[in-house]
Amino acid sequence: MCPSATFPEPLLQQSLHPPTANRNKTHNPTMSASEPPPQYLAAGFRDVDTSGDTTAFTRCLDLLSDIPFFKEIKEESFRIITGTKPKHVLDAGCGAGTDLATLGSILPPASRITGIDASAALLATAAERTATHRNRCLLIRGDLTRIPCRDGAFSCSRIDRVLQHIPEPEQVIRELARVTAPGGTLVAFDNDWDTLAISLSDRETSARLTRFWRDSFASGRIGKDLAGLFRDAGLVDVHAEPRTLTIVGLSLAEKVFDIRMLLARMAQAGALTPAEATGVWDELVRRVQQGTFSSGYTGYLVWGRKPVE
Repeated sequence: MCPSATFPEPLLQQSLHPPTANRNKTHNPTMSASEPPPQYLAAGFRDVDTSGDTTAFTRCLDLLSDIPFFKEIKEESFRIITGTKPKHVLDAGCGAGTDLATLGSILPPASRITGIDASAALLATAAERTATHRNRCLLIRGDLTRIPCRDGAFSCSRIDRVLQHIPEPEQVIRELARVTAPGGTLVAFDNDWDTLAISLSDRETSARLTRFWRDSFASGRIGKDLAGLFRDAGLVDVHAEPRTLTIVGLSLAEKVFDIRMLLARMAQAGALTPAEATGVWDELVRRVQQGTFSSGYTGYLVWGRKPVE
């Protein structure tokens, strides 16, 4: 998701009617296939601070936060959290701190908030964004597979679209369960990239795009596994609800999935020939003209309670 570090705004009319002389240079998805950008974000979130462009990750997080689909999921997770009247909330993988700032504004003044992230650069931005809550907001740089906090430290914990970037998501869930107090709640949302669908006439080609995109992530199908991981970690009263995003505009789909870069990477890896990659992009543009373009995927919002011992 958000795999391009530069996030150019796709100009749909130019995509539909590109100048003939510049068409391959500007719009052929294989042109950049020789060298994917080092900031490719599907993998880059695993080590933001060595990416070469740390601000790209903040732009990605902010872009997604502004999409109504993700806003609504966040708001629902916040409602679950506030409904528990928590004294101390953990935001695991807090990133640039947008959600920490929101929690600071909706939780009672006596509630404390802690954000943990592996990136010093993102935590620096989070410190700026939570400045008005400095007295009750603690930021920690740490590894979510070994959370540097005592058992039962938090009355509520959350994690949002972070596990897809972690090779051992089950260990993170166990750690989150460990640091959540008995009777406390854990809330998670993450993606199931097995469900990515982009409208193409050839189903096998569409399936190849889905597989390649899914395998770009450390844990690309984590969404469907979340409920089981919650139960394996000892949580009870586990609820799992699917949330499906449908995008019918190529401009927004390009922002969320960066389809041209996906095609370029597939061509480089030999998953598509250059001609196939170009043909896929041309078909998507035609579908926009015809009003038949669509894309989307399903993620899962899951929450559960740590039993009282």
